[in-house]
Amino acid sequence: MTSSAQTELSHFNLVAHLSRIEDRQQRGYALAARLNELGPDEAVSIIRLIRRKALDGHQDSVRLYNGLIFRNALFEVIGRSKMSELVKVAEKRGEFEVLAVLVDLPDETDGERPHQPYLDISLREIPLGMRKTLAKSPDFKLIQRVARDQDYRVIEHLLNNPRLTERDVVRIGSTRPTSPKVLEVIYNHPRWISRYSVKKTIVCNPYAPISLALRLLTFLTLQDLELVCTMTELSPLLVAEAEKVLQKKGGNRTVEYRLE
Repeated sequence: MTSSAQTELSHFNLVAHLSRIEDRQQRGYALAARLNELGPDEAVSIIRLIRRKALDGHQDSVRLYNGLIFRNALFEVIGRSKMSELVKVAEKRGEFEVLAVLVDLPDETDGERPHQPYLDISLREIPLGMRKTLAKSPDFKLIQRVARDQDYRVIEHLLNNPRLTERDVVRIGSTRPTSPKVLEVIYNHPRWISRYSVKKTIVCNPYAPISLALRLLTFLTLQDLELVCTMTELSPLLVAEAEKVLQKKGGNRTVEYRLE
């Protein structure tokens, strides 16, 4: 059996066993565990194939890709050492769509104080811990003020506020310039990233980490992919990948791509 045939068979087995797991996070951890059993070269091939099948409209592969792009599971299960091996293999093979799944984002230290160009003076002088508490307030007007905070740790608490609306999240994600970490916490929030408008907002924000935007291209409609291709303020790499995804999905107009 050829290497390509073995990869196809491994992909079929993954789809058959893992795509039926209902919880997206559990699906991600289960997929990460299976990938951890493979050698780096085969694991990269499987990741590439899952994404390609998802673009083809194979819904079970879409569900696996959903679990795959939430990379916390990959890092926790596979570990940084093996992740580095996968990155090296993907780089050597020029698998840039795989790199978008694997590449980590730089950490921010707890002591870091982000620039606050939008927060009003009264809130700007309040300590971080108190702003986190304010983010949990049911007061609608206060929520609107706190939503201007550029500290991702405050936004993490705000995203769990039951009074927050999808429109609020889109407004936060549309801010320019903005902290990439703010967009990352939105991306990692299971409730909000499931909304199409939020995914589109992250892709279209030039301050979004390129790895996040590349992952979400798969879920955009043809119309929105065309829009991304015209946005000169976005990374040329992102626009080029959007053109490839648009060409790939052009023949699958009836397929609905859901993040679930």
